[in-house]
Amino acid sequence: MTVRVYRWDLDKTYLDTDFESMRGLLRSAVEPARNKKAIPGATSLLRELARERPGWRPRIVLLSGSPTQMRGVLEQKLRMDGIRWDEFTLKDTLASLKKGRFRAIKDQFGFKLPRLLEGRIGMGPAVREILFGDDAEADALIYSVYADVVAGRVAAVELSRLMEAAGAYPDAIVAALAAQRQLSRAEAVDRIFIRLDRGVERWSFATLGPRVVPVQTWFEAALAMAASGELQPDALARVHDAGTHSAVEVAEAAASLLRRGLVDHDAFKALAGELDPHPLAATVRRSVDQTSPPLTQRTAMCLDYLELVRSWKSRPR
Repeated sequence: MTVRVYRWDLDKTYLDTDFESMRGLLRSAVEPARNKKAIPGATSLLRELARERPGWRPRIVLLSGSPTQMRGVLEQKLRMDGIRWDEFTLKDTLASLKKGRFRAIKDQFGFKLPRLLEGRIGMGPAVREILFGDDAEADALIYSVYADVVAGRVAAVELSRLMEAAGAYPDAIVAALAAQRQLSRAEAVDRIFIRLDRGVERWSFATLGPRVVPVQTWFEAALAMAASGELQPDALARVHDAGTHSAVEVAEAAASLLRRGLVDHDAFKALAGELDPHPLAATVRRSVDQTSPPLTQRTAMCLDYLELVRSWKSRPR
């Protein structure tokens, strides 16, 4: 049995949440589940990823900085959308306020990283993962650190220093280090998909290496996963049919993946053959014919996470 883990953020990744303003935060906190809007493509992609098939056991793990008090309404929204999940963790913001830990309210490093590592405990090297986030916070950086900690490329001393530099509280650092000691070392994270929401350019993620894949839409992510065999062709067709993707948008997504070397031409040709007679097949073939392969191949990088964290902390907000 192949076990696959798909870890998802919620705000700006699954839900179209406005937390840029106090009004948006208050509205998000009190609005009923029926008024919450999903990001286009997120619902259908999540449903397909959660679909079991012979020999394939997917696990949907949700990790969000939304407060625990919203669990009821968020679970109701997920059920309304027909999404099955295995784990769902929220941030206990109220407890942090009561303790005067005001920095923890916005601290994603100290919240997410220990829980990601704790969630990996007990999983063997064969359990692979794909992570989904957005560009509104530090998902790409946190996920990358997580992947390299699991792979054994980040020592305990470095993990402690970079979490301290990110502003994590001491107990969060202790929790992360404790979890790290219990992990089985593995190249577990295949890809990190980051949905571009704030106008951040794709090239700005290049410092994190080829594992991080910025996408304009979740259909683009679905297309990449289908080409690698992670998503079945019929599942890709259902994700496509559930949205309003024009042939031009599909072609642009395919061409972008090809130009960046994230999918090779042969993989897309094979996918097109499996998609026949769905209209997607012709669009994918046309993209292959019209797009030249990249001049250079993307290669894995050795990352200086302490410097990356310092740069992230100093960026304009």
